[in-house]
Amino acid sequence: MKKYLLLGGAIGAGLGLYSLFRNRPEVIEFKEALPSTEHQPLEATINEDVFLVASDGLPLALTFVRPAYRPVKAVVQIIHGILEHRQRYLHFAEFLAKNGFAVVISDNRGHGDSTDSEFPLGHMAELARMIQDQYEITRFIKTRFAGKPVYLYGHSFGSLLARNYLQKHDKEIEKLLLTGTVQYEKQAPLGCLIAKVANTFAGERSFSWILKKLSNFGEEDKSWLTSDADQLAKVYNDTRMIPGYDNRGVATIWEADRELKQLAHFNCQNPELPILSITGAEDCDITGGEKGLLDTENTLRAIGYRNVDMLDLPRMKHEVLNEVENEFVYQLIVDFFNVV
Repeated sequence: MKKYLLLGGAIGAGLGLYSLFRNRPEVIEFKEALPSTEHQPLEATINEDVFLVASDGLPLALTFVRPAYRPVKAVVQIIHGILEHRQRYLHFAEFLAKNGFAVVISDNRGHGDSTDSEFPLGHMAELARMIQDQYEITRFIKTRFAGKPVYLYGHSFGSLLARNYLQKHDKEIEKLLLTGTVQYEKQAPLGCLIAKVANTFAGERSFSWILKKLSNFGEEDKSWLTSDADQLAKVYNDTRMIPGYDNRGVATIWEADRELKQLAHFNCQNPELPILSITGAEDCDITGGEKGLLDTENTLRAIGYRNVDMLDLPRMKHEVLNEVENEFVYQLIVDFFNVV
């Protein structure tokens, strides 16, 4: 009996040791890996550079910026100002994309990458061709973003082109934003006449000193643009900015300003078009101050537009997008675009 008890104890001890030290691999469950979101912010944007060949053969350089993970509410078409280029608006475009808007920025012909042997830097076409470019961009946008509303935004000289765009194409857009809104200059007809004489006798590709003096383009002091020293430094160091325009380019700018008062040229097919102008109160030379802005508003209303708002912001200069308090301006614009 004792022998069996000893045997049972030995067996029990062996089983105990086996249970403690037996080989027991970890059980691994294989599951389908989920994509990591650590480096994929929901507000990321997608940027795409394309060329749109205009109806006269010039490749127009465009940049599309759109939200990566959100549906597109509307498409904002941006027209830049004098001497500059589309890349200066990328930061603002990415902000809009993060708020659900697609953005299309173009280089005006004779600027940035919208050039060829016929239209080198500083050589713009006549006003009608410049407007036709923007119309063709709008039509291109509507093929890429079918069914989405298009909002037009013009800054400075772009504000002139945007208002002239309204003459025949206001039904193509559902909102209009203006910044650095250029006033109507009473000497615009004289400027057009002098430009015509210069083009006739000196040639469109020449550089007339009197046109340059009248227009005051290419001045070295850029402090009128913004109060932000960092933004000013970027302007001074931007090699893509152009120094000025030939006779044809200057003539186009004067033509664009003169046309603001040619009320009979505006069809006004969209009288309820929402129009917002945002300017800096220290930008009086360009906007005309209170008097010039009132004239701009009255002109738009005389054409037939009923929904016009003018904001003149204190302590800001010409480029309100690049001011010290530009976040406030950004939000004003998003609020305007979000209003149904």
